[in-house]
Amino acid sequence: MFRKFTIDELLFVEFKCLVEEIRFGMWSDANYFVFVTNGKKMWKTHRNTYTVKAGDALFVKKGANIAHQFHSEDYCALMIFMPDEFIKKFMLKFSDTLSFKKDMEHMESDGVLRVEMDDFLLSYMRSLEVYFEAHESPNTNVIRFKFEELLLNIFTTDKHRDIASYLYGLQASNSVQLKQIMMDNYPYNLKLEEYAALANMSLSTFKRSFKSVFNESPGRWISNKKITLATQFLKTTDKTVNEIAYDCGFEDPSHFIKVFKRYENVTPLSYRNAMAI
Repeated sequence: MFRKFTIDELLFVEFKCLVEEIRFGMWSDANYFVFVTNGKKMWKTHRNTYTVKAGDALFVKKGANIAHQFHSEDYCALMIFMPDEFIKKFMLKFSDTLSFKKDMEHMESDGVLRVEMDDFLLSYMRSLEVYFEAHESPNTNVIRFKFEELLLNIFTTDKHRDIASYLYGLQASNSVQLKQIMMDNYPYNLKLEEYAALANMSLSTFKRSFKSVFNESPGRWISNKKITLATQFLKTTDKTVNEIAYDCGFEDPSHFIKVFKRYENVTPLSYRNAMAI
């Protein structure tokens, strides 16, 4: 299904899948680029849906999202996973070049961002395909330099401003990063250990930091946010109760109904019917 190679902390993957319809949850503790070389696929967050086809690209923040592969489409993609530490080292290495961008205002953005393709990025994507087709291992220095060139393009071109702003944000305080991580990922069925990993914290440090930032426990805050999102879906969409349970990150519909009733004193269906009157 895939071939891969690693350069320093970076992971390069060529993903090829059989022709079948798949809908599944995805989780990664590293940010990654996706360059689609064939077929069609959809990434879904709680804010939006992103459908991509051959020649398109996405930047996906570390965390969770839902992916859907379309039936009869032989989906293939090149993916580059990059941990926070690599990005921080990169910004330190090229601090002089990037210094004029340091005052960039933090931009609120979704967990998935479209990458506007241009001749440079298309050329980069094709060069990666060549490396995967080669029988020998690629030259480490060449791969590293080419990826650094890619990042410099992202950081210094205005059309990639949303991605650059997010990457700059990785240098922000722990509280700022924690808020971003939680707002992007609360609708998914993640364990506290996984939230802690996204924040680069131990579980105990995560709990302490969370309490100081949000003034309540992680479990209570996450449940409140999920129920608030569920009520929005019930009022503004025709999603079924089962679909809402899945899209809000509950273990199963029965768990969703139980938690919802504890918060609202009625079942989700009764809540929707009352709102429709």
